Amino acid sequence: MRSRPLSFAVAAPVLTAAMLLVITSQRPAPVDPEKVEPYHVAAKAAVESVPYVVGYWNGRDQEVTTAAQRLLRPNAILSRSYVEKHPGDSRQYDRTASLLIVQCGDARDMLGHYPPICYRTNGMKPILSEQRQWTVDGMRLDGMEYQFTQRDVGQTMRTTVYNFFVVPDPDAGPGEAQYCIKRDMDAVRHASENFQTRAYGATQFQVVFSGVISADLSRQERDEVFVTLMQPVIPVIRTLALPSQAAPDSKFVLEASFDKISPTSSNPEAVGGSTGSDLEFLRSPDSTSQSQPGGLP
Repeated sequence: MRSRPLSFAVAAPVLTAAMLLVITSQRPAPVDPEKVEPYHVAAKAAVESVPYVVGYWNGRDQEVTTAAQRLLRPNAILSRSYVEKHPGDSRQYDRTASLLIVQCGDARDMLGHYPPICYRTNGMKPILSEQRQWTVDGMRLDGMEYQFTQRDVGQTMRTTVYNFFVVPDPDAGPGEAQYCIKRDMDAVRHASENFQTRAYGATQFQVVFSGVISADLSRQERDEVFVTLMQPVIPVIRTLALPSQAAPDSKFVLEASFDKISPTSSNPEAVGGSTGSDLEFLRSPDSTSQSQPGGLP
C-alpha cells in the first residue's frame, strides 16, 4: 500500500482551519451594548410618554409584580387600565379597556410570552385566534385577535385580546416603521436568533377587553376603542421600530402630538376611576381589582 503524501496530510488540517476561520469571520458579531444604549433610552422614554388621558378615556397604572419583572427583564413596561368618561353619554355603563406595552432589551426574553400561552396558563380556554388588520393615523397594524373564556362563580367570562409586536430594524430609515410591525411570535423568534437584531429587543402590545360589560362589546366597538387608544401610541411605535433614529442626547417628547388628542391634563393624579388590571399576572397581589386574569406569565 502506498503511503499518503506528507504534503496532503499537512494541507488537509490547514485547509480545514482556514475554512473555519472564514466561516467564523463571516458570522455577525454581537452588537456592542454601548451602541444600542441610546436606542433603549429612547424606547423607555417613549413608552413612559403614553398619556393617561386620551380623548374621554382616563387611565390609571397597575402595579407590575416583581415576578413578572424578573421573568421578562423589561427595559420598559406599561400596564394601565382605561375607563371612558364621556359627558352627556346616555349609556348606563362605562366602557373599559387595558393597555399593556412590554419592551424587552433582548428579544430572547420575549420568547413564549404572549396570549396563546400566557392566558391558557392562567386557566383560560381559547375560543378564537384570528388575523386582524387595523389602520391608525395612516399606519397599518397587522396583529391578532384572541378570545378566551373562563368559568368564574358559576358564570362564563370572556376576554378579548388585540395583540401585535414591534421588532426593531437597525437598518430601517424614516418611513419604514411599518415593516417592523409583526403579527405574532415568529418574528420575535427570528430576531432572537440573530446576533445583530436580538440586542435591540422586541416590544409587545396588548389591548384587553374583559369584565362583564367590556367583554360583550361588539367587534366594531372594540375596534373603535383600540384605534382611539392607539392614536397617541403611533409615535411610540415609530421610535421603537427605528433604532437609527435614536440620538444619544435626544429626549422623547410627545406633548405636541398629545395636545390634539387629550382635551384634559395627562397628569395621573387628575385621573378618576380605576377599572383594575386585566393583566392578572403582572398585577400586584395587593391590588383590589376584580378583573379577569391574563397578561404575560
